[in-house]
Amino acid sequence: MPQDLSLNDVVMPKCYTRALWIFNYKIDDLEKAFIEFLKQFCPSAFGRIVYDAAKPNYGQLIESTSESNNVFSRADQPDQSVSHYIHCSFQEMDFFPYGALPTDTSPLIFLHQINLCDGTLLAFGIHHHFTDGYGFFTLIDRFSKWFVQKDDCQIPKFNFNRALLQPGSDIRYDHIEYTMIPPTFSFTSIPAMDVLVKKYTKQDLFTKLNITTANLSLNDVVVAWLTRAISRIRQIPSTETVNVGMASDGRRELGLDIDYFGNCNFFVCFQFPMHDLLTKSVNELAERINSEKKQRMTKDYMTSALAMVKNATNAIHPGFQSFLSKDLAFTNWSRFPLYQVDFGHGPPQRVTLPSARWDGLVLIFPTQTNEVELYIGLKQDHADQLRQELQ
Repeated sequence: MPQDLSLNDVVMPKCYTRALWIFNYKIDDLEKAFIEFLKQFCPSAFGRIVYDAAKPNYGQLIESTSESNNVFSRADQPDQSVSHYIHCSFQEMDFFPYGALPTDTSPLIFLHQINLCDGTLLAFGIHHHFTDGYGFFTLIDRFSKWFVQKDDCQIPKFNFNRALLQPGSDIRYDHIEYTMIPPTFSFTSIPAMDVLVKKYTKQDLFTKLNITTANLSLNDVVVAWLTRAISRIRQIPSTETVNVGMASDGRRELGLDIDYFGNCNFFVCFQFPMHDLLTKSVNELAERINSEKKQRMTKDYMTSALAMVKNATNAIHPGFQSFLSKDLAFTNWSRFPLYQVDFGHGPPQRVTLPSARWDGLVLIFPTQTNEVELYIGLKQDHADQLRQELQ
């Protein structure tokens, strides 16, 4: 079983990707089904990842001696109604069995089932070095379909060949999305932070921001708008530059099929002079994002990025420092099948994040309607000011 992680796997954050599905109906106990599904369709989920201190950008997936049932846990809340969790703040979702950071003994993937008096909560998580958001949400969607259909032949097989992500022969670009300089922090204690949750339709947001260019995506506009607004709130000097990182799926550009399971998640990094964020419109900034994104999301650029990782003599870090700094990071899950997950009696009433607070990161979620849901994490004072501006 030993398999080297890909050069894209090892530069991802060493964390869990976690989300919670809320269903307004009771689901049978999923332990046996989940373990059987993983054994058939994702057997490496029972492995573990080991690292080599002498190789800075290297990891290996190996077999684990742990029991397979550590991927599943359960709890009961017989006196609690699902309506509470449909409407409450996501900050109340603090019952995940594992925190944000995996340990040497925690599983690569987990499911925690919470049985309510009239519904079910399913808390899933996956190690980010194991696969990206696309792989994670596709796996959960396929698990739900397999659970309902009971037909192995109806479920596509994943492609686990991580060797498909091959680097180019040389480094052909200046990859500002990566650096070998580790992040530095000037604070002595973690300040208070908060997360704003806002919903918008594309039409409403484009009207609000006076977007006139026809080919701009919702993602282009959200990144431009919030980078501009947050950087102004942070009062970054006009002579400085704000680095913005945006995660993008590279499967299509690299010629990988949709069943590839592993990270194919490339950062696009934009460098905005603060002067531009003070003087240019959201439409102008979004046009630049759209143009630069297309230039960098190419096979030639991405294989060059993999070559940089392969030849790096020290650990690779993101070229943007979003946490308690002047930079920002964006992750867009709005096109993933979060609301297609169905265990037999309909899709979830809500999908949300676990309780958390952070700074400098924006997550874009889908909803049941044509809206997107934005999770905007900032320092408390900056979050308070942005909240006032958005009212």
